[in-house]
Amino acid sequence: MLSVQTARVLPALAVLACALCLSNTTVWTQVAPGAVVINEICYDPPGADLGWEFVELINTGSVPVDLAGYRLEFANGAAGPVWSVRWTGQAGDVLAPNGLFLIADTGWTGPPAQAEVRLGLQNGPDAIRLVRADGSVDLVGWGALAWPELYEGRPHPGAAGASLARRPDGYDTNDNAADFSVAERTPGARNWAVFELTRLAVRWEPPSLLAPNRPLAACLRLANTGLDIIEDATLELLVGTSSVTAALPVLPAGCDTVVTMTLAPAASGTLAAMLRVRGSGAADTCRLDLGRVQVGPSEVRLSEVMAAPAAGGEWCELVNAGTVPRSLADLALRDEDGAWRALPDQEVAPGDCLLVAQDAAACWNWLQESLAAGAELTCDPRPPVSMASWPTLNNTAPPGRDFADRLYLGDRDGTVLDHVTLGLGSGRVASGRSVERAADLTWQPATSTLGCTPGCLPPPAPQLAAGELHLEPNPFSGRQGDGTLRIHLQVPAGAEGWVLRVFNLWGRVVRDLGGDDLGSGPRLVLWDACDDAGRSLAPGGYVAVVHWRLAGGGLAAGSRRLLVVREARP
Repeated sequence: MLSVQTARVLPALAVLACALCLSNTTVWTQVAPGAVVINEICYDPPGADLGWEFVELINTGSVPVDLAGYRLEFANGAAGPVWSVRWTGQAGDVLAPNGLFLIADTGWTGPPAQAEVRLGLQNGPDAIRLVRADGSVDLVGWGALAWPELYEGRPHPGAAGASLARRPDGYDTNDNAADFSVAERTPGARNWAVFELTRLAVRWEPPSLLAPNRPLAACLRLANTGLDIIEDATLELLVGTSSVTAALPVLPAGCDTVVTMTLAPAASGTLAAMLRVRGSGAADTCRLDLGRVQVGPSEVRLSEVMAAPAAGGEWCELVNAGTVPRSLADLALRDEDGAWRALPDQEVAPGDCLLVAQDAAACWNWLQESLAAGAELTCDPRPPVSMASWPTLNNTAPPGRDFADRLYLGDRDGTVLDHVTLGLGSGRVASGRSVERAADLTWQPATSTLGCTPGCLPPPAPQLAAGELHLEPNPFSGRQGDGTLRIHLQVPAGAEGWVLRVFNLWGRVVRDLGGDDLGSGPRLVLWDACDDAGRSLAPGGYVAVVHWRLAGGGLAAGSRRLLVVREARP
């Protein structure tokens, strides 16, 4: 499947006019045959400059050029056109037609250089010039230069951490600002390829897959950063061992486009993804790294997320589903619009979970107060831990989106290992109710009467038929004895929700356990054998009765089960 948006001109590649983008042929003005010019300059490499600066020359002609007597000179832009020699060509320095000559700084550890000298270039405003054997000069200036003797036409603004590179190689109109572009450093190699496609952005939908053989869409923004139009090209998207191909529409030089390709990866794991591009010519090929995609559940994954808490702040629950302890130190969280934020350096045992909170103290206080007020959980949760920086989650969808937010779990390389979409469709997150993983790892609203189960992994749910009601353990003795009654419901298709009450054998309601209108599907309700006033009920028989909420607002008869409250064990 392939979709393409209208191509746009890249501002950084504005060397080509839009009119040229419509032509099949790109025509470049070039210096006279045999002329040697400065082709690339790196005066401010990342980190320390010493040993990493370089100047590259190119022979734009069709005959070899003897560089003996050529001089490379430098001028400090703050001092004016005062030149000092950095390199002088020696006998035997011959530059082949269309060849490159690399002059590198002392201590150079990059690709082989033809000369190594102390360059001592500065970060600007400054200039260098190549004085040829015949006395003519090629001059390049950068920064806010006050002296016109330090540049041709207009000085280039500069390139901190990158290179100034002629586009295309050897292109010279005697205007530094027009002839040079900011580029990745390519010492001793061509600055620009004739055939080159660059990935500007990639977005996967969904960001991670729960299982193989499900559709995965790659939305790619691609730019033609080569020197000529790309036509009759084929794209091949590979994720693991699965692939899909499509034709790339005609893409002029200096333009970009959006392409969407869909495939269904057959393998599980954290799979490498790449894009192969094949043009019409034998040499017209390139390969783009698209990172990695998680197919199938990761060992450490999200198990519950509270994005709109009634109190205590936002939190999420992570579970280690593997067989060995796992540290969270190399994992991170982010929301849809934010940056990755490191998780705390905590170890999670196999089969265990960890509660990570926006504010651990506030979250723990709220949880303790809720339990003291009669809320029931299926476990005794441990205190949560805080993150140094929390990815604050939206509760409503911003303009142009059909979901409120997403929470991503990723590794140190930024690969998404797991994610949850919040408020999908409605664009709103339910207040005071988390989303949690069901048995099949899909996400659903929490079914607990507390609205969430922080720090507690749900026990395996029984397989119920539509409309069925299941109790465990039965009999039980309440919170003073062997714990809590777990009431499992299976809301049938077509029902909007449920209402659950407990009656004594004389037909009087002793406990209203509430309900919801979250649609069909499984629910879990907890009961502590207390009545609505919080008093422990006497041992004996009781009846749990569920009714289904209808779309029109009424109730339909559901299921009922006899349960037994027994004496508390000593």
